[in-house]
Amino acid sequence: MQKSIINKQANNWIDRGESALPQLRKALAHFFERFDASDGEWLDQQATIVFGMVDAHVSEVQLSSYLRSVVRELGVPTREPLGSRTAAVALWHIAKAAIVRDFAERVLRDDTPARARSSERLSDWMAQRILSLDELSQHERDSTSSNEK
Repeated sequence: MQKSIINKQANNWIDRGESALPQLRKALAHFFERFDASDGEWLDQQATIVFGMVDAHVSEVQLSSYLRSVVRELGVPTREPLGSRTAAVALWHIAKAAIVRDFAERVLRDDTPARARSSERLSDWMAQRILSLDELSQHERDSTSSNEK
């Protein structure tokens, strides 16, 4: 029998091994005050975005900024204070709980890939992908001169 921390009889969604998406959707519905059945697809999309952001290691502050950008785009909710930071903390923890649980399950199954370490700096990696050739040359000259100091 395989080891597992999942218990289908548990009293909460985390221990039952359920997806975080329905929980994220509920929290987003409350934050954005969107409870109509017609909002379902939009809420599902936002829950997936939030989960992906947390999985990509954003902070609660970055998630709060994202929520505020969606509020600016939609114009709702209009309440003050907005509470985006509190909502972001809740959303972050919902997603992170599922991510950590799923990782723990993979560890128990000895199903975790070895992490490859890269010595490449993030700024260099990004520069190669977004700068023009002239800008990249300037970036490399600037990097070389700052490393020599």
